[in-house]
Amino acid sequence: MKEINDPTLLRRYIEQHQIEKIFDTKQLSFRLCQYERGEILNYIRETGSCLQFIVSGAVQIYAVRNDGSRYPLCYLDAFTLLGDMEFCGENELPFLVEAVKKVHCVELPLFGCRTALLNDNRFLRYLLRSVAHKLAMVSQENAVYSTLEEKFLHYLQQDCQGGLMCGVEHAAIHLRCSRRQLHRLLRSLTERKMIEKVGKGSYRML
Repeated sequence: MKEINDPTLLRRYIEQHQIEKIFDTKQLSFRLCQYERGEILNYIRETGSCLQFIVSGAVQIYAVRNDGSRYPLCYLDAFTLLGDMEFCGENELPFLVEAVKKVHCVELPLFGCRTALLNDNRFLRYLLRSVAHKLAMVSQENAVYSTLEEKFLHYLQQDCQGGLMCGVEHAAIHLRCSRRQLHRLLRSLTERKMIEKVGKGSYRML
């Protein structure tokens, strides 16, 4: 992670996403930070020390099991608030947020403004919508398809141009499964003549 000292770029992101309109509280001190692919956004600092608005790039949220292993939970590539649950007091969340491409975040350090934000009605309403949206998104995706095969075939038909999947890693992130799980499924579908391999990491629906 590195802080980007570019007031013009920071102001452009704030105005583009109307971040200041989320708050009634004025004169908040925002900063712009950059995370490279593979960096963990929520392990850089003390948990809950800042709010992070993702303004470019994409992240994958992983759930962490008791044995330390993890599995994909949610892929986010649009304007998103991170730190909402931690702000609500959940500081022991078993989640990792990893940048899957270069990410820019407009961050708001909470030291010195937390009390004001706890009394900021406009921000608290936004916070409620943010948490509810994440819960609804995860619940809906889990409920639509009963198997990984159903989810993959829908992804191939609806999200891959011409029914052609290019890149196992990207597909695994989108489908919230491990590469190993996806490789097993691809082998099974290929053997059943439902898809064919057309190149390294590339498959097409038959």
